[in-house]
Amino acid sequence: ATLPPPPPPLPPPRRLKPPAAWPHSLPLSELGYGRLPVRPDGTVEDWAAGIRRSWAVGEIGAQRALEAFVSGGIQRFEGRERFRADQANTAAISPHLRFGELSARAVLHSVRERASAPTFLRRLAWRDLAYWALWRFPHLPSRPFRPWFEAQAWSSDQPALEAWQAGATGFPLVDAAMAQLWATGWMPNYMRHVVAGFLVEFLNLDWRHGLRWFDYTLVDADTAINAYMWQNGGHSGMDQWNFVMHPVFAAKSCDPEGDYVRRWLPQLAALPVEYIHCPWEAPFALRAAAGVVLGGNYPKRILDDLEAARRASHAAVMAVRRGPARGQVLPSGHEWLALDNGVRATLITREDYREGTLSRDGELITGDKIRTRQSADDKWDARRRERTDFLSRALGDAAREHQAAARRGGGGGGDGHGG
Repeated sequence: ATLPPPPPPLPPPRRLKPPAAWPHSLPLSELGYGRLPVRPDGTVEDWAAGIRRSWAVGEIGAQRALEAFVSGGIQRFEGRERFRADQANTAAISPHLRFGELSARAVLHSVRERASAPTFLRRLAWRDLAYWALWRFPHLPSRPFRPWFEAQAWSSDQPALEAWQAGATGFPLVDAAMAQLWATGWMPNYMRHVVAGFLVEFLNLDWRHGLRWFDYTLVDADTAINAYMWQNGGHSGMDQWNFVMHPVFAAKSCDPEGDYVRRWLPQLAALPVEYIHCPWEAPFALRAAAGVVLGGNYPKRILDDLEAARRASHAAVMAVRRGPARGQVLPSGHEWLALDNGVRATLITREDYREGTLSRDGELITGDKIRTRQSADDKWDARRRERTDFLSRALGDAAREHQAAARRGGGGGGDGHGG
């Protein structure tokens, strides 16, 4: 059956009848929510100051945020510009939806009246899908939807988890997003995928760590959406993510000039765009000129070999498919789950995990090639990087003069065919 379209939002009431008696109310201070931590020197640590500055709390602020998006940003949202973390191309209305300052119905009709925005409206519908999923499967915040993934071998590297939480991984794109999260209680959706992918695919840490941290830090923290997205990103959800966000190359889509990293990691601001997302590749002289000290004012990478880390994570998933999930793998490579109402549900499974398909004789095929597309998978061409330190420039100039002389046949050619 097809549901009818959602009706338009109701107009505001003209008059509210006051209650016969006002109920007893506790002051905020008595609940303890308004207390801020005090440092040993007696000063108050106002950790929420950045969050208050970032959001206009209340219905009026919510309506203004929606109007700003519908009148401008929504057209950019429909293209790849929505991935840009360095630009205000996303709606940034999720906290207002979360706390009821905006209704989903009001957002739907406001958008439909002003623009054609199928991509944005599809994401609004995903919100309801997540709510339905939590209502139908209330264990989603705590247990894998695909129960066999309870057996996945996760890393127990507590320092790596704490580095991820603190935005101290040594990967600027990840760290900038986590810095924005801590300062404002929010980050764009694309960056949520970047940091989630780093936690799960490269650090091989249990997705529930990420869910708990997002629940603790996000101003738009929503149990249903949080659980739905982290399950999918953590391999065990209804619809596994069929992509991996590389912690360096993804910047080509979301921060091509490095401005996002410069805003949230000012200690890296003087690095040129060629190295802003991979400072360990910058020549020492360039880092010194930019005031960047790896292991000093910016941490060293907690992973040196991203490919090896990703292969280890992939192997952990394939071990589940060869073992506890063996009977759940369909000939197509997708997985299936028997629901409590007798329905046998096919679960969308990531491409490179579908290497674990069944052959005709019932053997599980388990290749080791990782096929899942990485965002912006092509590396930057190191040969095209501008050499900004004086020594590299001098050597480059000398090399160009040498090559020009060889082409002119003026002696000094290094190809062995000079006159």
